[in-house]
Amino acid sequence: MTWPCVTASRLESGRRLLLFASLVLAIGTVPAAAESGDEADAGKALPAVCDDDGDDGGVRFDLAGACAKLTGGVSYTYQQAKNSAAGLPVFVNPNGTVSSGTSSNTVSANIGLETQRQTAVGLFRSTFAAEWSKATGDGTQNGTAQVTGWSVALGGATAGYIGTLMSFWEGDFLSTTNAPGRSANAINYEYAIDDANSITAGLETALPTTPDAQNGLGNYDFTDPVYTLRWRYETDPLTLHLSGLLRRADFSRSPLRPLLPDSSIVRTGWAVSLGAKVPLAFIADDDDASIQVTYASDAASYLGIGLDLTTYQHIVRSTGPTVGWSGVASIHHVWSDEFESNAFASYVKLEADLKMARPAAQTLRTGVNLFWKPADRLKFGVEIGTVEVKLEPNGIAGFLDGGSGHALVGTLSVSAEL
Repeated sequence: MTWPCVTASRLESGRRLLLFASLVLAIGTVPAAAESGDEADAGKALPAVCDDDGDDGGVRFDLAGACAKLTGGVSYTYQQAKNSAAGLPVFVNPNGTVSSGTSSNTVSANIGLETQRQTAVGLFRSTFAAEWSKATGDGTQNGTAQVTGWSVALGGATAGYIGTLMSFWEGDFLSTTNAPGRSANAINYEYAIDDANSITAGLETALPTTPDAQNGLGNYDFTDPVYTLRWRYETDPLTLHLSGLLRRADFSRSPLRPLLPDSSIVRTGWAVSLGAKVPLAFIADDDDASIQVTYASDAASYLGIGLDLTTYQHIVRSTGPTVGWSGVASIHHVWSDEFESNAFASYVKLEADLKMARPAAQTLRTGVNLFWKPADRLKFGVEIGTVEVKLEPNGIAGFLDGGSGHALVGTLSVSAEL
């Protein structure tokens, strides 16, 4: 099978990741100490480190003394949109491309492997996930296969292609199938202050704001890292989140340099984010609400949800100084063991911080859905949502691409998991 949308450099990066992940998984399953003959003949019982009490799916098995869990799933999604403006990006495909068509069909399959084992220096964990997908208007003939995440962790240290420390909000919405948060190659260290409070510091690769044919969102270059810091308070009913970042914003190659607000071509980008997840027990025992607000200066790729990032990669065509803020909020309601619903709204405003003009883009999204789970690991979903994009070029040709407008989007899906 070939994947025309994947460049040679991305394929090479993917091969390196696959090789590295294979080596890591092999190392992680080496026993901490030699086993006695009796232990080797103990049968196929799961290792003690394998927690099989939860109902989170997957198949658990003993892998050379490590607890391994294999996960996988398939899904089909159909989307139909009613547009009011040509060129408005509506659908975001799993491979990161956007489509302004009025309908879309997506078939996808995913697989993942998690391992954990107790070693002489602590608990060693590893994860690896990959996905194949084919969608209408994704620019491929046979679909796209890609690594969607990998990590290795020992104690409080974690490295891999994982969620950035700036991400917090998560929701179960068909319009954000690609995951609402952002992923980046990162190296993090978490310190637990007590049972509820923790501090995590990290180095991350920068997420691109404008389209990047070579690396897309999977940027592996740490020459200009993003420095991140996160505080989290987490208990069973309540979670609070505060995070921030600093980065070196280099605009030396920007075609807008004559219009920059000062003579500096290298600036310090920064962002701060607040989040909270609170229970709504007064409505129902399993209900909750989640919210996140972010402000960013020269760090536009950390605004909004993951769907907004990909959309803005399509809209923002030139690199230049920016300021903006975003907010997203959602409610989760459980009707019964078989039915549950979600509703959300998100808003992003991004402005270019130029000397002679301030081109701006605004995006407002809403959505509500209903899921039916007639059997374990089988789920049907229906969702209706809106998207409204407002672009204000303010005379700066080439900074923004596309037109303002709004769309109504309906989605049907069915998915099955291990």
